[in-house]
Amino acid sequence: MEVGKVSDRTDGKLVHLDGLNFSRAWVLKGLSNQYKGYEHLGKIAKTHINFSLPNLVNDSYEGGHWLGSFAIYALLD
Repeated sequence: MEVGKVSDRTDGKLVHLDGLNFSRAWVLKGLSNQYKGYEHLGKIAKTHINFSLPNLVNDSYEGGHWLGSFAIYALLD
């Protein structure tokens, strides 16, 4: 599963792809932890988190004011 890539950090619609990455990671981690045989989803979740996490620092208003909450959910176990 490919990560969502934001080509313009000032585009209020495109930055939702970072939110999608965090949301996917949250769900994938949950599935990985809950169901035997789905442990491989944890690696995909980490890829999504690691891709979008750097975008929380010095981000524009379009993403910076809400992405942190999605990142926290993605980082929870």
